[in-house]
Amino acid sequence: MNRIIAEVLNKIAERQHQMKTVSFSNQAVPDEQIFVDYGNVTLQGVTLALLIDLYRVDRSNHWVNWILQGISYDVAFTFQINPKMISFIPLRMLRDWPVVFEVGSTAHVVAFYQKSIGRSDLAVLPDNTILIVTATQRLTSEAQAVMRQKHMIKQVRTDEDCIWQK
Repeated sequence: MNRIIAEVLNKIAERQHQMKTVSFSNQAVPDEQIFVDYGNVTLQGVTLALLIDLYRVDRSNHWVNWILQGISYDVAFTFQINPKMISFIPLRMLRDWPVVFEVGSTAHVVAFYQKSIGRSDLAVLPDNTILIVTATQRLTSEAQAVMRQKHMIKQVRTDEDCIWQK
């Protein structure tokens, strides 16, 4: 019995480091077996329509169901988007959803709740991060220095909501 438990624990530990890339299409979704074998899934070619359906938790969309199933399996999702899509992603989704938004394959998109963003908030982020801030949020001078050092890009949002949310 201990051997079986050890094998299961070993499989779980291995899974956390296994990565899989899946291309989004309007066709059939991949098999749920991916969630058993891989702890990290990158979804390439994410569309605005998919993000809107996911934000609204539209259960009639098979891809939404697949992603939600993956989240329940504790899969770490990365959504690869194009830079023009950033303005269409709700800030709540950027801040709260358990997914990483990535432009290309290197620039993470990040947003914070707090009014003052400091050095420690940015120091843990990868280089080339795209930081989304609202007009009411401020960066400390140390945070601005970290942004320059890590080649981060700041994008200011004038509104918390997206056009499609109004």
